[in-house]
Amino acid sequence: MFKFLFWLALFGAVLWNGFLGFKAYYNNWQAEDVFTLLVNTRASASEAEVRVQMKKLFGLKYISNKDYPDAFFDNLSIKASGSIVEISSHYQVTLWPLGSVEHRDKDGSYYPDELQGLDLVRDKLRIDLTFEPYAITDPSHIQAEAL
Repeated sequence: MFKFLFWLALFGAVLWNGFLGFKAYYNNWQAEDVFTLLVNTRASASEAEVRVQMKKLFGLKYISNKDYPDAFFDNLSIKASGSIVEISSHYQVTLWPLGSVEHRDKDGSYYPDELQGLDLVRDKLRIDLTFEPYAITDPSHIQAEAL
């Protein structure tokens, strides 16, 4: 009976972490898909045009600004020069399998050395994921359009 409960708990923990991480990976995949679509279809567009089109594509793909942390938009880089567009960003998502740490400062930070009780476990089980969606115009597309 103990073996069964152990394997059930282990399976449940893996399933729970997978469920939490799926949304973060899915959002990153969606951002990369939008970036790739923009660099391949708007290769000669200006930075402002790319930003407008990105906003429209996010809406078409049902992507909300709330799906990404503020760092995604703060670190968003669009470089348009001639017939090449490069779009990149980087951001971090923190997954809290047991909920976030309760004893935080006013700005949302905390000191791991001062944690007690369940907050210690919550801090140890947190998962920090870093994403860097990136896309650049493929040079073969540029040569094909020129012919």
